[in-house]
Amino acid sequence: MPSETKPVPQVSIILIRETAEQMSGSGCCGRVAGDPCLTGSRDAFQEVRNQQEAFGILHRAVVEFFADQQQRGELTIVTVDPRNQPYLIPKLVKDVWQYRPGWGKGLCSTLQFFSLPAVIVNGRILSRRGRLLDPDALCHAVNEILTASKAQSLRREYS
Repeated sequence: MPSETKPVPQVSIILIRETAEQMSGSGCCGRVAGDPCLTGSRDAFQEVRNQQEAFGILHRAVVEFFADQQQRGELTIVTVDPRNQPYLIPKLVKDVWQYRPGWGKGLCSTLQFFSLPAVIVNGRILSRRGRLLDPDALCHAVNEILTASKAQSLRREYS
């Protein structure tokens, strides 16, 4: 029985979320920041919470915008906890090997020379903290990569 190989997606997006956690009071029952008795009316964890919420908006936008392409297998979106190194390292190496972003960019991605949260597209660091793209800019950039990849595969098919 011949083995069927899955086609390689034209675009691979790795969303690496913030490593910071709010272990106490950040679940369904409320946040520490909402309890003045615990925080003395300060905004506890506010910067971390803002980063988490901004990344969540980015994640939702990418997943919703590319839902059709993801369903057709043209694009994959993976969200990873940075502490999950047994998954993250091989995934980064695989994407760098598969999409060949260039030695410098591939090395930076593989060795994780980026701050968190980060967005890696086809083995290339596209966005990171301090330079986190807004959802529209990220979707536009990924769409350009997807369109260019489709055009290139069409050229190869008809040459």
